[in-house]
Amino acid sequence: MSDLHKIQEIAEKAAQEAGKILLSYYGKLYKISKKENAGIVTEADKAAEEKIISLIRSQFPDHSILAEESGLSEHSSSYKWLIDPLDGTTNFSRQIPLFCVSIGVEKDKEMVVAVILDPIHKEFFTAQKGAGAFCNGKKISVSNINQWEDALFITGFAYQKGMVVKQELARLEPFLQNSHGIRRTGSAAWDLCQVACGRFDGFWEKYLKPWDVAAGALIIQEAGGKITRYDGSAATIYDHEIVASNGLIHDQMIQSLKGKS
Repeated sequence: MSDLHKIQEIAEKAAQEAGKILLSYYGKLYKISKKENAGIVTEADKAAEEKIISLIRSQFPDHSILAEESGLSEHSSSYKWLIDPLDGTTNFSRQIPLFCVSIGVEKDKEMVVAVILDPIHKEFFTAQKGAGAFCNGKKISVSNINQWEDALFITGFAYQKGMVVKQELARLEPFLQNSHGIRRTGSAAWDLCQVACGRFDGFWEKYLKPWDVAAGALIIQEAGGKITRYDGSAATIYDHEIVASNGLIHDQMIQSLKGKS
């Protein structure tokens, strides 16, 4: 078995085990804590992350890990795992059934493996560099919508207030005025999967962390979509901003976002 296939196997197993943990806590939370960035964390986040990391360490002790709750553990390997054990914690804490487990793996700073599990709807998105993207084993692809007025978008908003809110509203207006519609769910990883399988045509969000987009970015690209920064330049998962689309409406998205960053 190749390294990537073994990594994919462990990533999928870790996501499934984490998903079971999240479901065991769903609707039964006892402690919700606030973070410095105004986000929240629960015992479910922590338990799921611990399980994921323990499975990775049992097979790949020399791999680096960047996880939302425990931070960076750096090692000598060229592989790094990026883990969000519960993307959509606010939804989870309010029993809104839109959240997921996101695990991505990069090699030499290039994403090579991605898994995102939506445990409520039982949808498991997977991708491997150069091998396509899948949902529950079935190959997926982005939409073929190429007209702005027909496009359905999805986005997210930062926790920051003040001037950030004004900037967010400025970005939102042309999409509200000219597209078919916009949705906001509260889980960037989940949103990216929805673009990858063609339910939405484009997504944008600023002030994101690497673990928010690592897996989703690869899934989008392997599904035939496009990823850039707000100015249209090449994106990495460390840019704190992302524009993702089916590729056909990408230039229009960039033109609307330019100058409002």
